[in-house]
Amino acid sequence: MATTISRLLDTTRRRLFLGTFGLVALLVVGIGVTTAVVGLRALDGDIDRVLESTANDAISHLDGELPSRQEPSETEEGLASSDTFVLYLDATGAVLANPSAVRLAGVPVPEGIDAAGRTGRDLRTVEAGGVPLRVITLPIASGEPRATIGYVQVGFVLTLHDREARSLLIAVLLVAGVGLLGAALVTLLVTRGALRPIERTMDAQHRFVADASHELRTPTAIIRATAEVLQREGHVGPDGLPLVTDLVAEADRLGGLVTDLLTLASSDAAPLVLDRQPLDLSALARDATRRAEALAAERRVRVVVDAPGSVAVSGDRDRLVQLLILLLDNAFDHSPAEGTVTVSVRPSGRAVEMSVTDEGPGIPIEERERIFAPFHRLPGPRGTRAGGSGLGLAIGRRLAAAHGGTLEAGDRQGGGARFTLRLPGLGRPLP
Repeated sequence: MATTISRLLDTTRRRLFLGTFGLVALLVVGIGVTTAVVGLRALDGDIDRVLESTANDAISHLDGELPSRQEPSETEEGLASSDTFVLYLDATGAVLANPSAVRLAGVPVPEGIDAAGRTGRDLRTVEAGGVPLRVITLPIASGEPRATIGYVQVGFVLTLHDREARSLLIAVLLVAGVGLLGAALVTLLVTRGALRPIERTMDAQHRFVADASHELRTPTAIIRATAEVLQREGHVGPDGLPLVTDLVAEADRLGGLVTDLLTLASSDAAPLVLDRQPLDLSALARDATRRAEALAAERRVRVVVDAPGSVAVSGDRDRLVQLLILLLDNAFDHSPAEGTVTVSVRPSGRAVEMSVTDEGPGIPIEERERIFAPFHRLPGPRGTRAGGSGLGLAIGRRLAAAHGGTLEAGDRQGGGARFTLRLPGLGRPLP
């Protein structure tokens, strides 16, 4: 039980961590993205406002007249020390005045002039001479009605802007990374702490089951022995004999339940210690079936063994016999009167398969894993038998796992259930 509970707690811890961390990470990433977008928009908005203001000031100073054409100065291609430049253009887009002495390939920007002529304003980002620019173009109008006589084109060098934008993005990424790391650590601590009380409770419950099982073995054995003495020595009258017989049967059932609880408790507390030796699984199947014949006769069930030849495995003989008897007991319980239970052993590649089939109602697909959980009982006809503890299949699967094998439930062809034990083959014949 502790192993199952431990796996459940581990799964719950992982899901709780992933869910909590996912929400926190989403919040951190959302804040980071929002900060970056707002910051970049603020930078872009400041530049656009500066360009708009500079262009309008340049137009207002012209007082409706274009400046006189100036001969271009013999300067090298490039920009002045200022990040902002102003160009005065005639109606054809030719430069009339270049106060900032800017000379860059692609400046003035003809696309901006065309767009401003159509829409009355153009704002765009371009690259000229390898330099990123943000450029606004406004028409210069004069007369009545107003007619475009030229253009003002104002540009802003984005080199510093791009550097600031990169710095902002790097800062946001660093803060987000640190935030995610911190969130992961905090979430890990919180999820661990949240499940510790449950783990302590489960550990205490597991210790209680183990201790109680140990303590119950002695009084159970005494009750059974006392009832047998009363029955054997004739200390009870004829009318009381059925009660003593029932007392012995119930003591046996209680003893079996205590043994099952102890098996689960010991296999959960530490791995089972196996006395491995080379075994003939076919011979072991015949021996275990012979031991179970009394149970089969009591429940009016016939047992057939189909185990030809020698099939070698390495395992603990007593534990494998215990496992097979558990499967047989389960098959007897769910077989109809005069039904047949079949035990078969076959090599399967490098593995060995031993299956136990019955002619009962079978097992629904959705229940084929749940039946291996401790105390799980099937609804419907297959789970109606009184007296079972619901521990046999759970113990069987753990015995199979201790041998490096598997125990699975499935359908029998023609109806009924099939339990298949797969074990690693020995890889060599028995001596």
